Amino acid sequence: MKRTLIASLILATTLSTFAGATELPQAGTFIGGAQVSFGSIGHDSFSSDEDGTGQVMWYLDYYFMPGWAVEVGLNSGTNVQDWICNNDDIDTDDDYCVSSDESTTSSPESDLDFYNIIVAFRHDKQISENSFIYGKLGAQYFDYEMTEGSTVFEDDSGTGIFSELGWRYEWSNNLTANVGYQFLGMSDLSTSSLTVGLGYRF
Repeated sequence: MKRTLIASLILATTLSTFAGATELPQAGTFIGGAQVSFGSIGHDSFSSDEDGTGQVMWYLDYYFMPGWAVEVGLNSGTNVQDWICNNDDIDTDDDYCVSSDESTTSSPESDLDFYNIIVAFRHDKQISENSFIYGKLGAQYFDYEMTEGSTVFEDDSGTGIFSELGWRYEWSNNLTANVGYQFLGMSDLSTSSLTVGLGYRF
């Protein structure tokens, strides 16, 4: 993840040489875009939060006043690192999932799939002619399913917290790039991820 962050910052800095000045998003404008995220999974019954996850998110921001927006988004994710779960007695407080490289059992590897519908407030603060820091805070409806082979051993849905903090760069042609840190809380499950994205202001 550190290499991705460094590469993104180097790219944005290099391209900024060719950019003109931009202003804080004004009322009535939109920013739409997509971003990918990679990070870790936390779960109340995992032995660790080392298990990786990958996500793709599409979003649209509507600015109702300068620098302030409402965001709606659709996020989809899955595990990118396998784990093995022993769900013989999942009602106990004992950990029942471990990373596959920590287990010597021959149990089938387990999978996770989830999606989120997000509604959040967003605030941008300009720190230079083309650079902004931003924060997002809101709620999301989640639905996730954990499977072992063809057996579903845990699924849940409901509402949880969504938050993101990051840095955005905007070129004079209204194309934007962002790097941020995102958190999703989904009942017993949570993800903490580095996110990188592209968008367009219109």
